[in-house]
Amino acid sequence: MRIRLNRDEEIPNPINLTPLIDSFFILIIFLMVTMSFNEIERDLAVTLPSTDASLSSTVQPLIINVRRDGSYLLADKTMNLQNIQVELSRLLKDNPNQKVLIRGDQMALHGQVAAAIAVCKKSGIRDANIAYLTNTTN
Repeated sequence: MRIRLNRDEEIPNPINLTPLIDSFFILIIFLMVTMSFNEIERDLAVTLPSTDASLSSTVQPLIINVRRDGSYLLADKTMNLQNIQVELSRLLKDNPNQKVLIRGDQMALHGQVAAAIAVCKKSGIRDANIAYLTNTTN
Protein backbone atom coordinates (compact mmCIF):
# COMPACT_ATOMS: atom_id res chain seq x y z
CA MET A 1 0.00 0.00 0.00
CA ARG A 2 1.32 3.25 -1.04
CA ILE A 3 0.64 6.52 0.82
CA ARG A 4 -0.36 9.18 -1.51
CA LEU A 5 0.77 12.72 -0.79
CA ASN A 6 -1.10 15.59 -2.31
CA ARG A 7 1.51 18.02 -3.46
CA ASP A 8 -1.10 20.70 -4.13
CA GLU A 9 -1.59 21.35 -0.43
CA GLU A 10 0.56 24.25 0.66
CA ILE A 11 2.12 24.68 4.02
CA PRO A 12 0.49 27.68 5.73
CA ASN A 13 2.54 30.87 5.52
CA PRO A 14 4.20 32.06 8.70
CA ILE A 15 2.81 35.16 10.39
CA ASN A 16 3.84 38.33 8.58
CA LEU A 17 5.40 40.67 11.16
CA THR A 18 6.05 43.58 8.79
CA PRO A 19 2.79 45.47 9.56
CA LEU A 20 3.36 45.01 13.29
CA ILE A 21 6.92 46.34 13.10
CA ASP A 22 5.75 49.27 10.95
CA SER A 23 3.10 50.11 13.53
CA PHE A 24 5.66 50.12 16.34
CA PHE A 25 7.99 52.41 14.39
CA ILE A 26 5.15 54.83 13.70
CA LEU A 27 4.22 54.77 17.40
CA ILE A 28 7.83 55.47 18.41
CA ILE A 29 8.09 58.37 15.94
CA PHE A 30 4.79 59.80 17.21
CA LEU A 31 5.96 59.64 20.83
CA MET A 32 9.29 61.26 19.99
CA VAL A 33 7.60 64.12 18.14
CA THR A 34 5.03 64.81 20.86
CA MET A 35 7.43 64.42 23.79
CA SER A 36 7.93 67.56 25.83
CA PHE A 37 11.51 68.18 26.77
CA ASN A 38 12.74 69.47 30.14
CA GLU A 39 13.98 72.76 28.79
CA ILE A 40 11.20 74.17 26.67
CA GLU A 41 12.58 77.69 26.69
CA ARG A 42 15.76 76.81 24.82
CA ASP A 43 16.41 79.56 22.27
CA LEU A 44 18.82 78.36 19.61
CA ALA A 45 19.82 81.92 18.75
CA VAL A 46 21.45 82.30 22.20
CA THR A 47 25.01 81.04 22.61
CA LEU A 48 25.93 80.79 26.30
CA PRO A 49 29.32 81.83 27.65
CA SER A 50 31.33 79.17 29.49
CA THR A 51 33.04 78.92 32.88
CA ASP A 52 34.63 76.29 35.13
CA ALA A 53 32.00 76.38 37.92
CA SER A 54 28.64 74.65 37.78
CA LEU A 55 25.17 75.65 38.96
CA SER A 56 22.61 73.11 40.13
CA SER A 57 18.94 73.67 40.81
CA THR A 58 16.03 71.33 41.50
CA VAL A 59 13.17 73.81 40.87
CA GLN A 60 12.32 74.66 37.26
CA PRO A 61 12.96 78.39 36.88
CA LEU A 62 11.27 80.79 34.51
CA ILE A 63 13.67 81.49 31.64
CA ILE A 64 14.43 84.88 30.11
CA ASN A 65 16.54 84.73 26.93
CA VAL A 66 18.68 87.75 25.99
CA ARG A 67 19.64 87.55 22.34
CA ARG A 68 22.77 89.04 20.84
CA ASP A 69 20.69 91.78 19.14
CA GLY A 70 19.35 92.86 22.55
CA SER A 71 15.84 91.41 22.25
CA TYR A 72 14.28 89.56 25.18
CA LEU A 73 12.23 86.35 25.10
CA LEU A 74 9.96 85.20 27.90
CA ALA A 75 7.76 82.11 27.43
CA ASP A 76 8.76 81.97 23.74
CA LYS A 77 7.46 85.51 23.15
CA THR A 78 9.57 88.54 22.30
CA MET A 79 8.88 91.20 24.94
CA ASN A 80 10.31 94.49 26.07
CA LEU A 81 11.50 94.99 29.65
CA GLN A 82 8.26 96.66 30.79
CA ASN A 83 6.16 93.71 29.61
CA ILE A 84 8.58 91.28 31.25
CA GLN A 85 8.24 93.16 34.54
CA VAL A 86 4.43 93.03 34.34
CA GLU A 87 4.50 89.30 33.53
CA LEU A 88 6.98 88.53 36.33
CA SER A 89 4.86 90.47 38.85
CA ARG A 90 1.79 88.50 37.76
CA LEU A 91 3.62 85.17 38.04
CA LEU A 92 5.06 86.14 41.43
CA LYS A 93 1.53 86.46 42.82
CA ASP A 94 0.88 82.81 41.91
CA ASN A 95 4.26 81.56 43.17
CA PRO A 96 6.12 83.82 45.64
CA ASN A 97 9.24 81.61 45.43
CA GLN A 98 9.47 81.81 41.63
CA LYS A 99 13.02 81.48 40.33
CA VAL A 100 14.30 83.10 37.14
CA LEU A 101 17.16 81.97 34.92
CA ILE A 102 18.57 84.55 32.53
CA ARG A 103 20.16 83.03 29.43
CA GLY A 104 22.23 85.82 27.92
CA ASP A 105 24.05 85.28 24.63
CA GLN A 106 27.81 85.55 25.06
CA MET A 107 27.80 88.35 22.47
CA ALA A 108 24.96 90.27 24.16
CA LEU A 109 25.95 93.45 25.92
CA HIS A 110 26.47 93.23 29.66
CA GLY A 111 24.00 96.08 30.14
CA GLN A 112 21.21 94.11 28.49
CA VAL A 113 21.70 91.17 30.85
CA ALA A 114 22.02 93.56 33.81
CA ALA A 115 18.75 95.23 32.75
CA ALA A 116 17.03 91.83 32.82
CA ILE A 117 18.37 91.24 36.35
CA ALA A 118 17.15 94.70 37.41
CA VAL A 119 13.66 93.94 36.06
CA CYS A 120 13.63 90.73 38.12
CA LYS A 121 14.58 92.67 41.26
CA LYS A 122 11.93 95.35 40.58
CA SER A 123 9.31 92.64 40.11
CA GLY A 124 10.16 91.13 43.50
CA ILE A 125 11.97 88.02 42.26
CA ARG A 126 14.44 87.01 44.97
CA ASP A 127 16.26 84.30 43.06
CA ALA A 128 17.55 85.34 39.62
CA ASN A 129 20.57 83.58 38.13
CA ILE A 130 22.57 83.81 34.92
CA ALA A 131 23.04 80.66 32.82
CA TYR A 132 26.48 79.65 31.55
CA LEU A 133 28.22 76.57 30.22
CA THR A 134 30.94 74.82 32.21
CA ASN A 135 34.31 74.12 30.60
CA THR A 136 35.04 70.41 30.46
CA THR A 137 38.69 70.76 29.45
CA ASN A 138 41.21 71.65 32.15
